[in-house]
Amino acid sequence: MSSLKSDSDANQKVLVERNGAVVSVVLNDPPHNRLSMAMVDHLEELIPQLASDRELRAVVITGAGDRTFSVGADIREFGKAAMEMGMRAFIDQRLRVLSAIENLSKPVVCAIRGPCVGGGLELALSCHFRIAAEGTRIGLPEIELGIAPAWGGTQRLTRTVGRAHALDMMLRAQKIGAEQAYRIGLVHQVCAPDELLDQAHALAAELAEKPPLAVAGILEAVIRGGELSLAEGLALEYRAVERTSRSKDTIEGVRAFFEKRKPVFKGE
Repeated sequence: MSSLKSDSDANQKVLVERNGAVVSVVLNDPPHNRLSMAMVDHLEELIPQLASDRELRAVVITGAGDRTFSVGADIREFGKAAMEMGMRAFIDQRLRVLSAIENLSKPVVCAIRGPCVGGGLELALSCHFRIAAEGTRIGLPEIELGIAPAWGGTQRLTRTVGRAHALDMMLRAQKIGAEQAYRIGLVHQVCAPDELLDQAHALAAELAEKPPLAVAGILEAVIRGGELSLAEGLALEYRAVERTSRSKDTIEGVRAFFEKRKPVFKGE
């Protein structure tokens, strides 16, 4: 049995809802779903649980309500954080949490509706897939406050859409729509608002049926390999192949191919 339990307490800053092998993580501070210190603390506690849950195959992250994914940091907390934690520690915690999401060995689907700006976009960028509802507005407008994105946005946005689009969005504080985000590769899919959660969960369910060891190997090779030289990345790829080639899932996949049936993967 999994140790990860569903949490439906409306007072919780992060809700966890389980449906089989898929877990939904809901940012629960509507209508704006600000990434407050309390919410980030909840995420920091939750992500290691997701990582160690052997029954979990995919994750969906979304915002509570039907108006906003997340407007990012609670600006009112900056001064308090600088006094209580120190600005470096405040930022480091957020970088840790987003890195932990990005490096999960299970695919993470982000379902975006309404504003997704600042830290909200930086959170979305740490996910492996992003689906946006029509009418979504996406951006890193921190420059309007006289500051730079601080939670990995300058790096992940540039790596996702390229330098030209990233600079345009950040230096001009551009908030782009879902269709433009799709054209530049920032989101993987655009759908009607009332279809958003269904589409995100359908993708997560599809991914949950893939062989977990191969999924983990591909994620590691792509995410970690992107920061390495080609030779080092190829070495990561080979290690993934070596691990999976000896697995029961590989035997099952080959058998299913020849028997012309759908494989059933168990992560073994």
